[in-house]
Amino acid sequence: MATRARIGILLPNGHVKAAYQHWDGYPGGLGYNLIHNWCNPTKVLRAIELGNASHWGEIIGERIDFDDRLNEQHAVQNVYYGRDRGEQDQCARSYENEQEYLAEGWGSGEEYIYLMRDQGARNVLGEAQGVWLYATRVWSDSKKDYDPAQGFEPLEARATEDRIRMLQHELKQINNNRKWAA
Repeated sequence: MATRARIGILLPNGHVKAAYQHWDGYPGGLGYNLIHNWCNPTKVLRAIELGNASHWGEIIGERIDFDDRLNEQHAVQNVYYGRDRGEQDQCARSYENEQEYLAEGWGSGEEYIYLMRDQGARNVLGEAQGVWLYATRVWSDSKKDYDPAQGFEPLEARATEDRIRMLQHELKQINNNRKWAA
């Protein structure tokens, strides 16, 4: 089952450019990937401009056979509906500002919306380093409408905590399997 997300970047003119991402969109999955592999705003914008994706890996990558899951590149690169599967109308979307992005960004059933802001920070190598934020879909009392008052929150701690929980669960499974194998 997919955990859908939208990935956006705040542009210098205040607009947001964003694209849909289908698999593993939760903070411990896509969110953790974003904070560890997608820190450079230029790289993020180039990736978003390729449009909607099945999943984001560690790199943008090159054109790949969308359905060839045995290709090792599938695990490490982004896989796009347009570039890699040839689908039409899979372009990134533009929003007037963060508020519009947050209010309208849930168009494909997304559960999480991510936003990178470039606040002029640099890493130790002097490269640009953006800050990631996220929002979770929160329904109003009527369960029919999304409540956009939620807003964006910093991603790094949440993504790391979720990833740790996932790894603890995986370790528990490994230990249980060892007990049964002995």
